[in-house]
Amino acid sequence: MASAFEFIKDITDRKDLWKVAVKVKDKWSATKDGKEYFEGDDIFVLVPNELKQKFENEIPIIVKNTYTMQNFQVSKNDDQFKPSHHEFKLRFNGGTLVNDVNVHEIADPVTKFKSFVDIINGNFCEDYLYDIIGMVDELGFQQPSHGNRNVQSNFFLRDLGNNLINCTLCENYAMKFFNVQNKANDGPIIVFMKYAKIKAQGKYALNISNTWSTTKLFINDDVPEIIEFKKCLAAGIENGTINAVAETPSQMRSQSSGATQFVPYTPEQKFYYNAEVMPLSKIVQLPQDAKCVTVITTIKIKPSRGGWYYLTCFKCPKQCFGVAPPYKCGDDHETETEIIRYKLDVEVAAGDVKATFVFWDRECAQILRISAADLRAEMLALGINDPLSYPVIMDDIAGKTLAVKLKWQAKWKTGSVIGIHESPEFALDIQSQFPSANVPQGKLQLPAKEANYEVMDNTSAESSQKSDNIIFPTVSLSASDEVDPDIIDMSTPPKRSGKQLQSPSEIDAGSVIASKASSTKMLKKPKKE
Repeated sequence: MASAFEFIKDITDRKDLWKVAVKVKDKWSATKDGKEYFEGDDIFVLVPNELKQKFENEIPIIVKNTYTMQNFQVSKNDDQFKPSHHEFKLRFNGGTLVNDVNVHEIADPVTKFKSFVDIINGNFCEDYLYDIIGMVDELGFQQPSHGNRNVQSNFFLRDLGNNLINCTLCENYAMKFFNVQNKANDGPIIVFMKYAKIKAQGKYALNISNTWSTTKLFINDDVPEIIEFKKCLAAGIENGTINAVAETPSQMRSQSSGATQFVPYTPEQKFYYNAEVMPLSKIVQLPQDAKCVTVITTIKIKPSRGGWYYLTCFKCPKQCFGVAPPYKCGDDHETETEIIRYKLDVEVAAGDVKATFVFWDRECAQILRISAADLRAEMLALGINDPLSYPVIMDDIAGKTLAVKLKWQAKWKTGSVIGIHESPEFALDIQSQFPSANVPQGKLQLPAKEANYEVMDNTSAESSQKSDNIIFPTVSLSASDEVDPDIIDMSTPPKRSGKQLQSPSEIDAGSVIASKASSTKMLKKPKKE
């Protein structure tokens, strides 16, 4: 009687006579220990060097082919870095049988990306390897050629939830990144890493990087994962839930020519760029969508039917629904982890003029000094699970005078906030640019005693205020808001109004991303006289 097929999830080391039907997910060669590796459907398989030639000649193991495989040496999955999360791994031996090529109907495996939220919250194992995707947000240290250090590229990756994580590519992986930079057209650089390792924060910041040989790197390639990411990115940029592209390949090329870290622009420069300074009284009369910078005072939170938080998809900017994981968004993406985000409708005013602004997750967390996930956990501890039960801490949002960068949505007569600045001096500087007839409306007065205000770049984790794994910089900015290319002197803010924006029209993913990217230019560091 022939052996029956068994499930990979059931494999243990209690026996070696397993029989499974598999589809090969990935395959790679490595010089370590003279073995060839490939991964089947969620289990790691090793082919010793002495058997490699046999299987290459008789039954080649090819990615996406299906096979019947039986008889293995089963052992603990105890490698330093594990591409499979299965407790065990398989090793071919002289008794291993491989046959039935492509007779099984097995669907292609779905890439399961590790969410940035999980990584930031420490929900990962350093000895596991994960699939990661994001767009390059800002460059850091670059070493494009061998010198006193190995070739490497450091940058921030940003996901569709505007979460940032450090990423480092070394040697051949870094060279691939530099080659894409030099050849790519304007638009974002999307990095998709299979089997990336994650290093927890310690002496250095939390970091994603490649392994020496296992990691597979795709940069702006026409693979389904990157195509889908770009589609979701374009949709998120258009509806205002995702910050627009911060860097473009043309900008980055000027930064990667030497092994130095570029000088970031001041938060004030980023705040002003690509937006027009105007009082609230003018904003509420705009007949078309526009990006604006203004000064307002928060009056009160306006309850909405969705409550103070919502669940979001880690793969796209849409809201998720469900009472238990997996949660599903409108595009049927499944999200296993609860990703909690703030969304508050806030009544604001400037003088006698009032409006409703939507404050999103980052700005609410900056004001309240607590993440939405942590605040909900506190509410659950009190037995409250209804988002319509607003925590008492929400009262802290009222009565604050803020510099605000927003996208005015003319159709809805609301402003979608994309950045806030809490410095009274900066707010006063903005008000000084209003037309004289509008200056008296709620003009901000500086405190009698001069105060010092710390201004930090969003990328500076060490100098930011922290609360339970959430970084709260003094300044909250849209990563897309780069300095105006006409400005040369970096020591002073740009003067001042952004470019006029036109009403949005129908777009595709390429046009949205490219148009957002092409409007941002990085300045070169001024040469010393």
